[in-house]
Amino acid sequence: MTPEQRLLPPLVFIHGIKGSVLTDSRGGVRWIDWEQAFGLCTPDLSLPLRWNGEVQQHDDLVAGAPLRAVAWHDIYAPFLDWASASGQAFRPFAYDWRRDNLESATEFIKLLENVSQKHGGARIQVVAHSMGGLITFVALNRRPDLFHSVLFAGVPFGHNISFLEDMHCGIAIGLNTTILSPQVLFTFASPYSLFPWNTRDSGLVEVNGHGIPHNWYSAEDWERHKLGIFAAIGQDRVTDDQRGHLQNALRQALDFRCILVCKAEKSFQYPPLAVLASKTRPTLTTVVRGGPHAIRGWDFRSAAKKPGDGRVEFSAALPPRGVPYEIYTTMRDHGGLLNNTHQIAAILAKLGERNSSFLGRLPVPSRDGRT
Repeated sequence: MTPEQRLLPPLVFIHGIKGSVLTDSRGGVRWIDWEQAFGLCTPDLSLPLRWNGEVQQHDDLVAGAPLRAVAWHDIYAPFLDWASASGQAFRPFAYDWRRDNLESATEFIKLLENVSQKHGGARIQVVAHSMGGLITFVALNRRPDLFHSVLFAGVPFGHNISFLEDMHCGIAIGLNTTILSPQVLFTFASPYSLFPWNTRDSGLVEVNGHGIPHNWYSAEDWERHKLGIFAAIGQDRVTDDQRGHLQNALRQALDFRCILVCKAEKSFQYPPLAVLASKTRPTLTTVVRGGPHAIRGWDFRSAAKKPGDGRVEFSAALPPRGVPYEIYTTMRDHGGLLNNTHQIAAILAKLGERNSSFLGRLPVPSRDGRT
């Protein structure tokens, strides 16, 4: 390692939803290998519906490394290979993307503390993709003293209902159409954090274009509008345990969303931040009740889409108002945002340059992050 490389901050990567390997207690891969992608086997990824207070019960699955590839399709392999050879001390953070994001944020902070301590108290440069960026922003608001800079790639900060199609219809992974069915996705806590919190701008509309008021953090509204599990299996078959789980998951998701705001205290200063986003893919922002292509009552095809990366609309990928950042654009879709490693390297270098002046005007934080 050269003297210049020794001066580089540690680099940590946090993936998005579905972005890490899940293994069972015997080390068997439950998410996801080629047999599962080809539909030859379908392990049950459902989480327990019972909660102990604010913590959902665990199953026997644990997160391994970030997904490099599935069958023939690269996921994070190009970026991981580049980061490992970049000259920076590199550490990926893998979390169970099914579980409550507040829980994952706490674990992420612990990892950042460990990396910082290992490198003499250094601040850490973070690359965060998709839902991992929401977790990162919560950690940043709680412990800004741990951060050198952050690159947010395709992070659904704002209005985003594209994940509703998954929860309502299920997701096909390769040839496997059941591994992430609506019934399975319903048991996860994390997806509920992705929805808007503005009741009047819910993203749901009638065929005539009139908006439908809907509170995404109300179990009663999910049932009233027959969304997700209430359409997949029918309202009369939803159990008390399922309703209780939904109420708990929505409560935690709303608490998480409430932390995704700009810290306006005079003593709080954000480190250098960059956003990587795309405008090249039509992206779902509106769902029509009873439209001509309705599936279980809701039409995900008829409404006009907006420019984005295919999963997150461009303006929704921008941090909350008041947070300073620089924006970079790419032609790539949501899953491939980090695969142009030349662009990633240039952005991280620019963040490093900005960090020099940033650190020169910061007060020294105490151990708990207060100044």
